[in-house]
Amino acid sequence: MPGGPFREPDGTRRARLTLGIAVAVSIVLLGATALFVLFADRPAEEAPPPVALPTPWDPPLSPEAEPPSSPPPTPPPSPSLTTTSPPRGVPSPPKPVTPVLHLHQAAVPSVVDLSAHGRRDWVHWGLTGPEAVNRRAGGTGEIRDLGVTGVRSRYDNNPQSFSWTGGAPTAAARPSPTGLYVCQANGSFDVSVTAGPATRTLRLYAGLWMARGKLTATLAGRTASAELENRQTNGTAVFVIRFRAPAGEVLRVTWANVQPFHPTCGNVDIQAAALS
Repeated sequence: MPGGPFREPDGTRRARLTLGIAVAVSIVLLGATALFVLFADRPAEEAPPPVALPTPWDPPLSPEAEPPSSPPPTPPPSPSLTTTSPPRGVPSPPKPVTPVLHLHQAAVPSVVDLSAHGRRDWVHWGLTGPEAVNRRAGGTGEIRDLGVTGVRSRYDNNPQSFSWTGGAPTAAARPSPTGLYVCQANGSFDVSVTAGPATRTLRLYAGLWMARGKLTATLAGRTASAELENRQTNGTAVFVIRFRAPAGEVLRVTWANVQPFHPTCGNVDIQAAALS
């Protein structure tokens, strides 16, 4: 058989071409399937969070239109005008004491009973000598002799007399016209009495001879005064002082020889004092 190129029959060639195409298509399908499986197993990606849009801007309210943050406070109730009594057994606070100082002068009786006028205390000066002082035994001792400015002298011819019972150191005395006097200009007698919230009365029996005398009483910033004068002879008076003041205050009384009219001994004198 003569040699020459081998030629494959047409049917065989078409069969091989069809097979190749089928293989290629199979490969493509297998690749597509693999890709589908790969991406199907992966979790889906989370969607990004939504973006919040800014709220629309509103202008601030004016101070007048701004609502109050809280209701106004309720005003406290008005104090009641009614008073309540303190509980039983609790003492009420003491009321404040307004000082009182009243002074007037009057005539002296012919005989003065110091025991009757000095229920709290009384004093008599000069019974037996210039230094003799008698007072109520068991009294309060509130009348204090603060001394004499000048020379302290005794006399025994006073127009009025003084008597007492229950005294010390002399227990009783018949009516006695004795007392003390001081001649010098501006000479004086000074006494003091303890004050208290209850009103008290001091009677000071005093006089003069040919002089002008002035009595001055002071208490808690208050002052009262009175004068007595006789250019020719003697004169007497009882100076009545009503007073009160807070505890601890002291009434002070001065009987002074303001102006003597006699060239040697125009004087003022003092006999007694009584406190009730």
